[in-house]
Amino acid sequence: MAQVKRMIDLRFAKAQVCLQALMIPVSAFIAWLLKDGTAAKSIALGALVCWLACSYFSWQSFRTAGARASRQVLLNMYKGMMGKFAIVMIGFALILNNVKPLSPVALFCGFILVQMMSWVAPFLVSRRTR
Repeated sequence: MAQVKRMIDLRFAKAQVCLQALMIPVSAFIAWLLKDGTAAKSIALGALVCWLACSYFSWQSFRTAGARASRQVLLNMYKGMMGKFAIVMIGFALILNNVKPLSPVALFCGFILVQMMSWVAPFLVSRRTR
């Protein structure tokens, strides 16, 4: 029986999730060196929320593929975006209410830093494919 080839290239999604996961300890370590433990913890928590949300979106979006499943792919992307939004909102609410001491600026900087890795991942994947 012939194996069906996936039409969606998952290299970008895998590279993005791995790069974002790598940035969590790196950013926390840099914050610890430059500031203190509270900033490191806050940056790590913000980065973790972003990584969890992006990982859920990637998993949900790329579960199905193919022209015949185009409606299912679109539905999965909507589900992924709604889940991503919910993870971010619930994650920030839990962190801001329960984690003390916390640096809110560092929390949001960690989130933004990991989110920016979505812009870097396509360049890394395109360089590897050449």
